[in-house]
Amino acid sequence: MRWAVLLAGGSGTRFWPLSTPRRPKQLLPLSGSASSAEESVERLNGLIARDHVLVVTGGALAGRVQNVLRIPAENILAEPVAASTAPALIWATWEAGRRDPDAEVLSLHADWAVGDAAAFRRTADLALTTARAHDRLVTVGVVPSRPETGYGYIVPGA
Repeated sequence: MRWAVLLAGGSGTRFWPLSTPRRPKQLLPLSGSASSAEESVERLNGLIARDHVLVVTGGALAGRVQNVLRIPAENILAEPVAASTAPALIWATWEAGRRDPDAEVLSLHADWAVGDAAAFRRTADLALTTARAHDRLVTVGVVPSRPETGYGYIVPGA
């Protein structure tokens, strides 16, 4: 069964003064009329069921995020302390595997702006299918338009 992990943490400082700790960037409508977190969940329609979306967020935001995203409360994983991407992803992936031993997990961030939702779904479907068929971790990235140390990079293996 397919699961999505939506990383929706953050301290609300990146887009200050628009974003604040009470209303961080993932709850702001950055590229449309809905918040970027809402757009992220909607983008999964037809690929992953809403009740298979796990959201990792801060404890102070858990209730608001659950209300905005309209997903089951048990799918909100409230971090006791903000750590970083890796521990959040490990926790949520473990939780998906606990609920479903055959879980295939797609990881995404709640602040992505994606211009073509259909292309995103096709690419995510291919990545999940490839990961399952070859028992591998599949990483998908975009071709950068400029150097940016804040986003990292992918070094493909053989």
